Amino acid sequence: MAYYTDTGFGTAIQRPSFRARITAAFELRKQRKALYSLTDEQLNDVGLTRADAAKEYSKSIWAL
Repeated sequence: MAYYTDTGFGTAIQRPSFRARITAAFELRKQRKALYSLTDEQLNDVGLTRADAAKEYSKSIWAL
């Protein structure tokens, strides 16, 4: 009698393609720039400060 147990080690982790990762990085940079361009009143509406926006904007393009 044989028992089959699936440990899950045989399944490969699917990573996005290089092109998809580049596209996502540039889209994130675009969103950070848009956040940074908001007025203080708009930032307050979403619960952020100018310092929060500046900190996010200053992150590297590869920082997720």
